[in-house]
Amino acid sequence: MLAFLKKYNINDALLLLILITLPLAEHWNSKILLLTTLIVIIRLYKEFKISFPKISWLYLLFFLFACISYFWSGDKLETFESIIKLLPFLLFSIGYKQFFSFKDIDKTVRISAIIFLLYGLILTLLAYFRYQETQDTETFFYHKLTAPLEANAIYIALLFGLVYIFLLYTILFKESKSKILDISLTILLFGFQLLLSSKMILSILILISLLFFIKYLKTSGFSKKKLSLGIILVISAVALIGTSPFTKNRFKEILNYKQIEDVFEKEYFGPAHYWNGLTLRLFQLRCFYEIEQKTEFNRSLGTGFGASQPFLNQKYTEYDLYRGPTGKGESDGYFVYNLHNQYTQILIELGIFGGILILLMLYFFVLYPLTNKNILLLGVGLLFISFALTESYLFRQKGVVSFILFPLLATYQQNKQD
Repeated sequence: MLAFLKKYNINDALLLLILITLPLAEHWNSKILLLTTLIVIIRLYKEFKISFPKISWLYLLFFLFACISYFWSGDKLETFESIIKLLPFLLFSIGYKQFFSFKDIDKTVRISAIIFLLYGLILTLLAYFRYQETQDTETFFYHKLTAPLEANAIYIALLFGLVYIFLLYTILFKESKSKILDISLTILLFGFQLLLSSKMILSILILISLLFFIKYLKTSGFSKKKLSLGIILVISAVALIGTSPFTKNRFKEILNYKQIEDVFEKEYFGPAHYWNGLTLRLFQLRCFYEIEQKTEFNRSLGTGFGASQPFLNQKYTEYDLYRGPTGKGESDGYFVYNLHNQYTQILIELGIFGGILILLMLYFFVLYPLTNKNILLLGVGLLFISFALTESYLFRQKGVVSFILFPLLATYQQNKQD
C-alpha cells in the first residue's frame, strides 16, 4: 500500500478529484476546490513563492476587469456573485507553483476517462429504464440523457472532449505502456459524444483530431500506412455520426434556411414559437446588436460583469418569448437564458475590457501555442474558442474550472517535456 501511495502525491489526488467531480452537482466540485485552496494557502504560508506561466495573465486580468466592473454595475449583487465564481482563476494562477506539480498526469487523466465512461454507462442504463416506461428513444440522447446529473449535455460533451484531447495527445506524442487502453478509452469517449449530440463539439473534435494526426505525420515520418489509417479514422468518425439518427437530425435541423431568415426579419415571435439551438443563438445575437444600438448604458464600460440579463430580458419581453408554465415573472422559460455566446457576453458586460480579453484569449489559445509549438494547448484552445460561440460558459462552475484548468495542464505538459 505504501509503495502504491509513493507513486503519487497529494496534487495528483486533488487533480483527479477535481476532474471527476466536474460532471457532478457543483457542490461536490466546490468542496474539492475549497480543500485545494486551503492546501495552496498553507504552502504559500510556508514558502511565499509565486510563479506562473504567461497564459495565467489571461485569467488574472479577467478577474481584475470583472472586479473593477463592480463599481459601475447596474446590479452589484449579481456582479459580486458572478465574481465569486471566478475565484478558481486566482487559485490556479497564484497557486500555480504550489499545485501544478504532478508525478503522473497521464495516469490521472486516464483514470478520469475511465470514471467519465462509468458515468456514461450509468446514464445510458438509466436512460434504458426510462425508455422502458416511455418508449421514447430520445431519452438516450442530448439533455434527456444527462438529466440525472442535472447537467447541460453540452458541458458534459465539453468535459468528455477535453479528456479525449489529452488522451489522443498521449497516444500520438508520448511513450506509454498503456497505449492499447488509451486507444480504447479514446474511441469510447468519442463514441459517447454521439449520444451527447453536440454538433459543435463533434465537429471541432474531428478537426482537432486531424490537426493532431497531421502533426504526428510530420514528426514521426510520413508513410502511406499512417495516412491510410488517418483517413479511415476520419471516415469512420463521420460515418458514426451518420448512423446516429438523433445526431444526424440535429445537423439537418440547422439547414432550415426559412427558420434562420425569420430570426432576423420577424418583429414578433410569441410564446409558442419553436427555437432550435442555432436559431435561438442567432436570435440572441440579434438581441445583442439591438441592445448595443438602442439601449441606454455605458457601452464603453459595459453593464458590469454578470449584470446583462435585465437588458436581455427586455428583448425577450419585446418579442414575447415563452415565460414558462406560469407565464409570469422573469425567472422561468427563456427569461433565464443568457446570451449563449461568451464573446457577446463579455463585450456587453465589460465593454472595452471585454474586447481586450477576447484578443488575449485568441492570442493565448491560437498564436501562443503555434509560436511555442504546443499542439496540446492549441487543441484545447480551439475547443474553448469554438465553444464560446455557442455558450457563455463562464457563468457555470464547470465552465470556469475547465477554462483555466485544462489550458494550464496543457502548458504544464509542454514545460515538463521541454
